[in-house]
Amino acid sequence: MDTNRILIVDDEPDFRTLLVEALGSMGYSPEGAETAEAAIEMAKANHYAVIFTDLNMPGGLSGLDLINTVKEVDPRTLCILMTGYATTDSAIKALKGGAYDFIQKPFKLAELDATLVRTLGHYHSLREVETYRIGLEQMVQARTQEISKLKEDIESLFEGFVDASVKAIEARDPSTRGHSVRVAKLTVGLAQAVNDTPNGAYGPICFSEPQLKEIRYASLLHDFGKVGVREQVLTKARKLTDERLERILQRLFQRDLEVVNARLEAAWRAGEAYDPAYVQVLMEARQVERDRIADLVRRCNEPRVLTQEVVEAMDDLEQLGFRHWQNGESRVLEGADISALRIPKGSLSEDERLEINSHVQKTFEFLSKIPWTRPLENVPAIAYAHHERQGGQGYPNRLQGKDIPPQSRLMAVCDVHDALVAADRPYKAAVSIQRSLEILQAEVDAKLLDPDAFKIFLEARIYELTKDMLQGEAVSP
Repeated sequence: MDTNRILIVDDEPDFRTLLVEALGSMGYSPEGAETAEAAIEMAKANHYAVIFTDLNMPGGLSGLDLINTVKEVDPRTLCILMTGYATTDSAIKALKGGAYDFIQKPFKLAELDATLVRTLGHYHSLREVETYRIGLEQMVQARTQEISKLKEDIESLFEGFVDASVKAIEARDPSTRGHSVRVAKLTVGLAQAVNDTPNGAYGPICFSEPQLKEIRYASLLHDFGKVGVREQVLTKARKLTDERLERILQRLFQRDLEVVNARLEAAWRAGEAYDPAYVQVLMEARQVERDRIADLVRRCNEPRVLTQEVVEAMDDLEQLGFRHWQNGESRVLEGADISALRIPKGSLSEDERLEINSHVQKTFEFLSKIPWTRPLENVPAIAYAHHERQGGQGYPNRLQGKDIPPQSRLMAVCDVHDALVAADRPYKAAVSIQRSLEILQAEVDAKLLDPDAFKIFLEARIYELTKDMLQGEAVSP
């Protein structure tokens, strides 16, 4: 099977030929199809690792129709939708309908290559899991008497599956590389410390070896649902994209040119001679105001808590206008820009925050489909509750106190700690271990984290287990 075989489906011959030639020069085996109908016939005849398809193809089936049909013809094929900015909703619909990803036109070849590398990485992981499964089925049929060997192979399969799953998570959000492995090490270490604690709320609890393995798997897979969250939301560092911010700053500059031009016209109509010095004075005066506004926009764009002063100053931003290239008056900041900049804390809108939070539900749904052996049957439930909080402020079910599985309460402490001390991510800076412990104590005081779990975390110095791993990120569970 040629895992590099790629199919490009687009009704524009020049664009299709360009992509085929470019991918061919990169070492892939690309082919082209003009219509969805032709692509379906080709998919029936040959296996393609990845199919890139345009959304709208006049005179026949659409890209969405093609994706749905390919799912039935060859479920192993991963489809990527090529769509313009105006059809993002359709792209998201395609993701829900079975597309692996989408790329927005116009795009650079480097973006196409990056998307393809990521998709093929996921494709190869799936094929590895498939190979494990097929190999296991053949082994069971051929060696039904070798019970002990079969058990070892099953455990090896689980390890390989978990390893592939962790890599899939990190491929989706590389900035969190090593997080799942470190959380697993911390949580298992904390559970072992619970076993050594005879008194207190956790005194009666003693985790067996199978339960410790259950905790490890749940910790390694606790964020797997993030593969179902859009990448631009996962890695969103600021409220506005760089492209959107640049467009706003360019509009501010254009607005100043319009003001200066109007004043020069008025001066010429009054009979005044052209004076370069006067132009310079006007531009410098406008630059002071432009810099003030640009600084305000940049301050609002940072994912920090907005001060009241900044909130009040933002009212002026809504009124800024400029002349659109179509000769009409437009706002420098559009409604979506204002809404984004008014996010009171962090970089995510409410909808984006809910999308991030949905990873817990997606994780549970994924893990629940796995036929865990009886000693591991609680893996889905443990992972499901790792964002629940003591006072009911967590999600997705707002569980409180003792309603949260003890394994999940342990993981919550470790998960928050690692998120704080891990290497800088696009949306936050790393903090010291000491600062992390102070923040954890504040969350305990706010009835977010379990005080008894945190006490053991401190007394057993669990935070030291991953100190060296923070210097060189772990790559394997």
